[in-house]
Amino acid sequence: MSDTPLPPGSYRPATDKWGAFSKLAARLPEGSLALVDRTVVKHHPGLLPALEARNPRAIVQITGGERAKNFASLEKVLTGGLTLPRSGTLIVIGGGTLGDVATVAAHLLKRGVRLVQVPTTLLAAVDSSLGGKGAVDLIVRGNVVKNPVGVFHYADEAWICPEFFTSLSDAQRREGAIEAWKMVACLDGRLFRKYMRQAPTLEQLVKDGRRLKESVCAKDPYEHSGLRRVLNFGHSFGHVLESLSRFKLSHGDAVGLGMRCALDVGRRLGVTPEPVALQVEQALEQGPGILGRDRIASLIQRTPLKDVVDLLAADKKAGTSGELRMILLTGIGAFDIRDVPETEWRQLWSAWKNGIRP
Repeated sequence: MSDTPLPPGSYRPATDKWGAFSKLAARLPEGSLALVDRTVVKHHPGLLPALEARNPRAIVQITGGERAKNFASLEKVLTGGLTLPRSGTLIVIGGGTLGDVATVAAHLLKRGVRLVQVPTTLLAAVDSSLGGKGAVDLIVRGNVVKNPVGVFHYADEAWICPEFFTSLSDAQRREGAIEAWKMVACLDGRLFRKYMRQAPTLEQLVKDGRRLKESVCAKDPYEHSGLRRVLNFGHSFGHVLESLSRFKLSHGDAVGLGMRCALDVGRRLGVTPEPVALQVEQALEQGPGILGRDRIASLIQRTPLKDVVDLLAADKKAGTSGELRMILLTGIGAFDIRDVPETEWRQLWSAWKNGIRP
């Protein structure tokens, strides 16, 4: 741990520690606050004893998942950390949803405490545990709007413990792989083609994903320059589909379907060449295994367009005038940021409803 914390929210480069959790836990300052996913505790019985050995101030257990990303969970963590000093540490052991709640809590507690991220899902390891962003969801007209209330608060460290990945389902591994492939498709054409020839190991996937995301965050730590928006490839319509499914569709799978939509929009606007769109889509099907277009159709079949327009308008990635701001590929490993008129993506709606490629 660093002795002198930076001001709350300040950018700090990624400091990754790989190893067994029991050994890394010895680094945790005594009297820390811990937020732990109940499900992870069930699968890994050695977790709580390793934490308790460090005399934590409190161990808050919450079951992870999108339903946990709300103000009630945030309040529970804040209450557990009421006596935590400004120099204290909040450690979160779980997936991206608990990581988001912990990031907000770490920013608010005593106006900023140290944060240690311990991702237990592949998705959190390659994406959400890195980059300093945390948020909670809101309900708007009966629909869940993802991440409209949040902060930037960079973790002091991230502990990557491969043991936690052993209990993941195939679906959980897939959604983490989708996020990693997403970054490679946007940022490193050479690596993308290498992945197409031979699928990476899980450890290499995590290292490549974190390296690419860190390279972007270092240049645009607070999304001011616009470069960091590349990480939102597939998220605009992905978040819509996720919300419409009432979060039965996982975030990673939603992003995979959102990338299909983004490739369609890119072709529609003449930004994404047809061969590029086809090659990327086929690679995503054969590599991480994104879901088929029939899943898009099943989610929007009975959805009024107005509901989709409302969800897109409420999304934090909208432009200053509410326009839909999307990341579109111009090549493999190259992208552009475009404002997409509603009239353009509406032209694709019929094909999406029928589960076919426009």
